[in-house]
Amino acid sequence: MRIVGSAVAIVLMAVAGLSAIAQPAPATTAQTVTVTLSNFAFEPENLRLKAGVPVRLRLVNESSGAHDFSAPAFFAASSFPPGTSAPKDGDVDVAGHDTVELNLIPRTAGTYRLRCTHFLHGLFGMHGSIEVSP
Repeated sequence: MRIVGSAVAIVLMAVAGLSAIAQPAPATTAQTVTVTLSNFAFEPENLRLKAGVPVRLRLVNESSGAHDFSAPAFFAASSFPPGTSAPKDGDVDVAGHDTVELNLIPRTAGTYRLRCTHFLHGLFGMHGSIEVSP
C-alpha cells in the first residue's frame, strides 16, 4: 500500500510540475512612448529607450499638415512582432490630425537620428534623436 501511495504522490508531483511548465509566461506589456508631431517639432525631440524592452511608439500629429517620423537606422536595429514589419525605408507617415502606433523592441544600443523628411521641416527644427541604452 505504501509503494502505491508513494507512486501516486510521485505522479501527482510530476503532473503539477508539468502544468507549471506548460503555463504561458506572463505577457510583457509594452511601455507606451508618445511623440507629438507639430509644426515644426517632435515632442519630446530626444527619446530614451532600453534595448530589449518592448515599446508601443504612439505618433500623434497635432497639425493639419502631414509629417513623417524618419529613423531608418533605429527601425533597422529593432524587431517587430510577428505579422508586422519595419516601416518602409524607415519612415512612418502621419497624416494631419492622425495617430499611428507601432509595436517594436529596440535591439541594439546606440544613438539614432530622427527627423521629418518633408521639405524644409528638418531645417525648421523637426529633428531629434533616439537613444537606446543597453
